Amino acid sequence: MVVSSVDIGTNTIRLIIAKKLNDCKFEFIYRRSKIARLGESLEQSGYLKESAIKRALEILLEFKRIAEEFGVEKSIYCATSATREAKNRDEFLKSCRRFGIEVSVLSPDEEAYLTHLGIVYFLKTKLKEREWLAFDLGGGSTEFMLSRNFKLESSFSVPLGVVKLLERFVKHDPPLEYELEHATSFFIERLKRAYPVYSFETLVANAGTVSTLAAIDMGLERYSYELTEGYILKKENIDKILKNMLRLKARDRLKKFKILEKGREDVIVVGAHLVLGLLDYFKKEHLITTNGSLREGVLIKEFCGG
Repeated sequence: MVVSSVDIGTNTIRLIIAKKLNDCKFEFIYRRSKIARLGESLEQSGYLKESAIKRALEILLEFKRIAEEFGVEKSIYCATSATREAKNRDEFLKSCRRFGIEVSVLSPDEEAYLTHLGIVYFLKTKLKEREWLAFDLGGGSTEFMLSRNFKLESSFSVPLGVVKLLERFVKHDPPLEYELEHATSFFIERLKRAYPVYSFETLVANAGTVSTLAAIDMGLERYSYELTEGYILKKENIDKILKNMLRLKARDRLKKFKILEKGREDVIVVGAHLVLGLLDYFKKEHLITTNGSLREGVLIKEFCGG
């Protein structure tokens, strides 16, 4: 059985197509992500922009055609922060429905639960018998998950992500140091309000910022899911990458760092600075990267009873 899921995020829309095997195993046969910036200006206006909805619909229709070409028997579409916060989200959902795309809007708890399933699927061996905290740094929100023995003990969400922080705090290109410091400090203050104090052994992270940083750290020009899975990304290396990026304007980062997707060249520096702030806050010198995410978790829940 060939199945697919689509994660409609604040910055990126991500597709995965998989063949369902026995015993809750999947053969992942196609992955694709495209940046729509659906949440552009959402924090200021409270509404999804018409141009952002148009970009998102174009990508969703492209992904729908790709799924049909692969003979996908069932597709699941889920939307997160930008859609759930937008005052005109029904307009977006109706537009999707007109093209035969039925989208479920996830709560922060549902998003964390499904993301945890995806992370465990990929890192089960590496995280065996560990206590770990994972964070999924998105464009509009960041989900945190505490796991013990692969059981999701607790989760919480900070309603901030790289797109919101970029739009709120960064007015220069490249950003000034104080702009990034203000963005990270603002996030950490919100985190302190939500964060229940506990200890854990290992910090894990997924999503575009950390996977891109891992790929840059490895010197990749084309993204590799295999090489970046379970990669140990050190704080000192993130700091070096960030300093190199801040010497360049956003458009020039695309030329120097071939791995960067167009549309990520501006948010990547905000994200990198925030990841450094989180490593400091949790008193860790490195994190483990994973490609396990919401889109895989959706398949596990739907087809394995996760």
